[in-house]
Amino acid sequence: MGKLFIVHPNSSHIYCCKECKTPIAAKKDLLDRCKTLVDGQGFLFSVGYNVKESHVSERIMAAAEEATNIVRYLSCLKCKAYMGWRYEYCENKEHQYREGNYLLFPGNLCPGK
Repeated sequence: MGKLFIVHPNSSHIYCCKECKTPIAAKKDLLDRCKTLVDGQGFLFSVGYNVKESHVSERIMAAAEEATNIVRYLSCLKCKAYMGWRYEYCENKEHQYREGNYLLFPGNLCPGK
């Protein structure tokens, strides 16, 4: 296994992995605060740093109407803690702005320096 390269966002306000303090997101990249998730609240970012993406998976979102989304689950590059997912495809037309973006759970993040 090679050396692990950690990317540091060019921002004064960042969010880090709660477990190992690796930078995961920058406040400047925050697009939306999603409050209607079954798993709890989520933050939608345009960029995710130091995350490993899984293979593509189908995820059925239980909202007012069930919709199938194609996602990649995200884990911290350093400690492998679960962070959230990245949207590949959203069936619901109202949520298509999420495609390509990173949904991270605030309970898995902490403020960084």
